[in-house]
Amino acid sequence: MWNLFLLLIPFFLCYCLIKFWQARLDRKSYPTGQATKFRKIPDKLLAFILGILWLLFIPNSAYIMTEVRHLLDFCPINSTRVCIDNAWMIMFFFTYAIVGWIFYVYLLNQMKFLVNIIWRQLGVKIYIITIIPFISLGVMLGLINRWNSWEVFITPYQLINDIAKYFTNFIYFKNWLLFIIFLYLLYFGGNYLFKKKSTK
Repeated sequence: MWNLFLLLIPFFLCYCLIKFWQARLDRKSYPTGQATKFRKIPDKLLAFILGILWLLFIPNSAYIMTEVRHLLDFCPINSTRVCIDNAWMIMFFFTYAIVGWIFYVYLLNQMKFLVNIIWRQLGVKIYIITIIPFISLGVMLGLINRWNSWEVFITPYQLINDIAKYFTNFIYFKNWLLFIIFLYLLYFGGNYLFKKKSTK
């Protein structure tokens, strides 16, 4: 339930950004997209803070899909069969991963909607290319290094050291790269399958 709650944080952050942007639109130009932008410094600062917080919490959407690893916890070590007491957990974690996949696609498209309004198609292309490696790195930091999103404000120096491993250590880099590839596949595949729902 905690992980599902964490999915709501990037949703509401992006929702606030979209409403905040729309509130700054010239009434005559909206909804054509010709915006006045965040011209005032307080507007820019608030938008920047909301955007940074969104970046910190968006990896949780993909992280949920990794919870299937807990299937290994429900059977005796070296067990070669499915243990009868917890066989139902297979479907539970499968469904849990599907929920994560759907939210992963939806939340990325939610922010893509705002990016498209502000920076148009070029911004959307840059966004998709760059955000998925960032999400993959966030998943790796949570999965392997056991970082939580909010801990970046507590021990940033240690976080920088852990991030450096993914650029200097081949095993870390390999895992990160493979996660990037699969997250691209899951995004574009999910975007195709959920197209009508996720782009509304």
